[in-house]
Amino acid sequence: MQSYDVIVVGAGGAGMMCALEASKRGRSVVLIDQAQKIGSKILISGGGRCNFTNVGASPENYISQNPHFCRSALSRYAAADFIALVEKHGIAYHEKKLGQLFCDGSARQILQMLVSECQESGVEFQGATRIKSISKTEKGFHVQTSRGEQIATSLVIATGGLSIPKVGATGFGYDLAKQFGLKIVPCAPALDGFVFAEKLSRQMD
Repeated sequence: MQSYDVIVVGAGGAGMMCALEASKRGRSVVLIDQAQKIGSKILISGGGRCNFTNVGASPENYISQNPHFCRSALSRYAAADFIALVEKHGIAYHEKKLGQLFCDGSARQILQMLVSECQESGVEFQGATRIKSISKTEKGFHVQTSRGEQIATSLVIATGGLSIPKVGATGFGYDLAKQFGLKIVPCAPALDGFVFAEKLSRQMD
């Protein structure tokens, strides 16, 4: 059985940032992901160039049932903080409309940056690892994985939503929330593509 201070499930952008910040605070952290290759959503974001932040990001740009959460989160880690991290790694970027920032090169640069930062901070990666079960204990959490049993004082689920199943998105997080009796806001489609009739008719000609 392996013991950690923090177990983070989901090695996407959110999971890696969480693991990195926890490790910086002296916690022992393991980052678990079911995929063999992590960061698939990062690689396809921004058309392959990763729209990694927005210089004008503010609490007013977010819709939430708890508006104070956005204010708290952005006051602790602002867009400028992530931009500084990008510049530290020498990643060239440019600004598009509405303050959107994209890599000049490839989204892979952002993925490599996050992996590198995590590794330097001491985060342990466990890829291609399936979660079999999770239970609450008196001292924290017990996680049964395809690599064996793991325990931690804190558990973070950063597996994302259902938006892109092709890159590994599942309902794992929702199922776990139900298991622990957490309230779930009903899901609804948020992103989709449109095919206009005019373009469709041209394709059929």
